[in-house]
Amino acid sequence: MTLVARLIQWHRRAGLLVVPIILMLTITGILINHSQQLGFARQPVFSALIGWLYGVEPQTAKRGFSSADSWISQLGQTIYLNEQPLAECHSQLLGALFWQQTHAVLCDNRITLFLPDGQAVEELAGLPVAATALGLIDNNGETTLALAAPVWYLDQNAWQWQTAENGAFQQVQWASSEALPAALAEHLNQQQPLPGINVERVLLDLHSGRLFGQTGVIIIDLASLLFAFLALSGLYTWLKRTLRSSKNKPFKRRHRY
Repeated sequence: MTLVARLIQWHRRAGLLVVPIILMLTITGILINHSQQLGFARQPVFSALIGWLYGVEPQTAKRGFSSADSWISQLGQTIYLNEQPLAECHSQLLGALFWQQTHAVLCDNRITLFLPDGQAVEELAGLPVAATALGLIDNNGETTLALAAPVWYLDQNAWQWQTAENGAFQQVQWASSEALPAALAEHLNQQQPLPGINVERVLLDLHSGRLFGQTGVIIIDLASLLFAFLALSGLYTWLKRTLRSSKNKPFKRRHRY
């Protein structure tokens, strides 16, 4: 068997071998080129399989604070009132309770008051301490908000924070987190995006093979070498056939009249 015949044989085999990778690279390449127009950089990913490939645990809500007949919990950077998104929280939800017909929520070192329908009506920022807990305390017959630590309470007449007396810590009813009802937790956790991962990143990592770790990178590297082999072998066999046909082509003398 001649070299050209062997190259043609291996050219066909290599071509069949890389067909799936060529299709994958073609599709992902086109999508990546149009990622900005399609909004892939802002589109979250919900797949548990993709999360497993990245080694990223999906965000889950397990505990929350009971407030009247409702539950207030945190999932990622979103605070939920039952199943309703309530507000953004960039740190940790530290407490929530029902006070004066509103849900009082402590997060990002501020207290926000929400009506039962989820509408924000008041924000108490500039807290006197880096609050770690939220509670209720009796102040001259009126129940008001309390912070820890140390214990401060909200003077509702002056609408200012005051330090509580020694021993007041034992009198505060602190909001404590509890396990969410199973049905509510299941609903909240059902469709949660993977943190820090968007569709554009998945496409880029799939295109380069990084989505499958070092093994994927090696496969794409080997496929690239096969692409080079296909190009060179195709060019070589074409040149050989072209030159051979030129040699075998009979010379035609031009007749002059």
